[in-house]
Amino acid sequence: MSDSPEEAFNALRREYIAEAPGRLAELRKDIAAYRAGEPDATASLKTRFHRLAGSGGSYGFPIISDISRETERWLQDEPGAEASAQTVERLEGAVQRLSGAFNQAAAEVGLPTEPVRAAEFGWRSLVVGPVGKLRDQIEHALETSGFLVKVDTGAGEPKSLPVSDRPDLLVIIRDAHVTDAYAIATAWSSAGAVRPRAIVLVDPGDSTDQVRAIASGIDLVLPVDRIQQELPKYAKTLARIGTPPSRVLLVEEDEAQATGIVALLEQANVRVTQCKDGVTALEMLARDTPDLLLMDVRLPGELDGLSLARLVRQDARFGLIPIVFLTEKDGVADQIEAIRAGADHFLSEPVDQNLLTQLVINRAERGRRLREMVHRDGLTGLLNHATLMAELEHSIEYARRHDEEFAFIMADVDHFKRVNDKYGHLVGDQVLLHVAKIFQSTARASDLIGRYGGEEFALILRRTDRAGAAVLAGKLRKALVERPAVVGNETIPVRVCMGIACYPADATSASTVAAMADEALYRAKAGGRDRVDFADENPGME
Repeated sequence: MSDSPEEAFNALRREYIAEAPGRLAELRKDIAAYRAGEPDATASLKTRFHRLAGSGGSYGFPIISDISRETERWLQDEPGAEASAQTVERLEGAVQRLSGAFNQAAAEVGLPTEPVRAAEFGWRSLVVGPVGKLRDQIEHALETSGFLVKVDTGAGEPKSLPVSDRPDLLVIIRDAHVTDAYAIATAWSSAGAVRPRAIVLVDPGDSTDQVRAIASGIDLVLPVDRIQQELPKYAKTLARIGTPPSRVLLVEEDEAQATGIVALLEQANVRVTQCKDGVTALEMLARDTPDLLLMDVRLPGELDGLSLARLVRQDARFGLIPIVFLTEKDGVADQIEAIRAGADHFLSEPVDQNLLTQLVINRAERGRRLREMVHRDGLTGLLNHATLMAELEHSIEYARRHDEEFAFIMADVDHFKRVNDKYGHLVGDQVLLHVAKIFQSTARASDLIGRYGGEEFALILRRTDRAGAAVLAGKLRKALVERPAVVGNETIPVRVCMGIACYPADATSASTVAAMADEALYRAKAGGRDRVDFADENPGME
């Protein structure tokens, strides 16, 4: 016997709502393209909202139709000028309201949590790494998760990619003989509007430096043996919520308690890894850095929760990870002891479920953003001084192990004080931001770029000799000449002087390489106009 008309219609309604993650994803991509000034973005947004305005009502969801029609009409009234913060905010607000309407509709029709369609809406992934069985395995895991997959055996250059073609998920295979995974991740995480929603590093050797991974913008590190189990789950969650899910390490001996917490947090799109004791927790922390550590004070063995927290806080890699304790003890003395051990929050059992969920989500997100702030310059988004110098140390070690050379360039914006004096510091900041963007768009993906301080920038050029560094320096200066900074109605010419030092030709330690590049920069500036000088005191290059 065939289904009744009502049952058939309800089936169609469920299918329509199941497609919501993809529809919302496409709207968000169009908004990103609109923000970046891509010419077809407005027309695409109008079309998508028009279709939703019609289909929402047809399937019996008037709220979806009303929100979409309101936004479509508003777009029709827009003059089509350059996107402003207000217009983008309004569009993002409309998508957020639509997301809530779709969630309400999903609950109404009893739809399962997992989206059933994604690829046809263009969820994209890029896998960077050498040809081989491992890359094939990653491709298969992503394709079965509904992602369109592209591959790249090189550095995966992001700079020429339109916003609308950016990958939602970037997977980098760490292979010391083919790719520098940290440099690639840094290039993509600094790529502005084309930055992937998530960057995953697959480490066959299980030897990832967690501090460098965080500084490079990597959201998740996966050992090879967890690809089949973890990568599809991560990709599907990314497609559903649009941002990297928070990762929590739960240390809890009580199996029933742990099962309940895992189920609760996973409903809120939080990825939970569980272990039962402190020793195992330390082993897991050595392999991956979570966004939050949630644990019971009472743990089996000699390493209780308080001792584990103290050990975690002594490790520089984990100093910014939020630690939340669960315990039956709720006295003031107990809470003080937990805080002294390094805890950020203290929850007494039995824990209110809503409180636990909101606390984990907010603490984890804040911790992730804080770690990014620690490693990035707040104005330009480039590596800050401390992280850049740490990368210089790593570059020395890497080059020494692999018998390679590299160059270090220091650049100083000429007469920057005059810009500040004439136009003000806000305009000066825009000029520095312009320089950062020119450097990012001109340098290679493997080049690490940082703000050394003030109006000084620095670049680490992997596998580059003196001649190669001079060529890139020339390109950077030429790009700045051809594209002056435009702030409001003012066009401001920008010139830079540069100093170059090379490893191992000029120095064999990070501090000496930086010092020699700084000396060369000083000589270049003393030359009277923008120029490049080298650490060996050769005549400057005009």
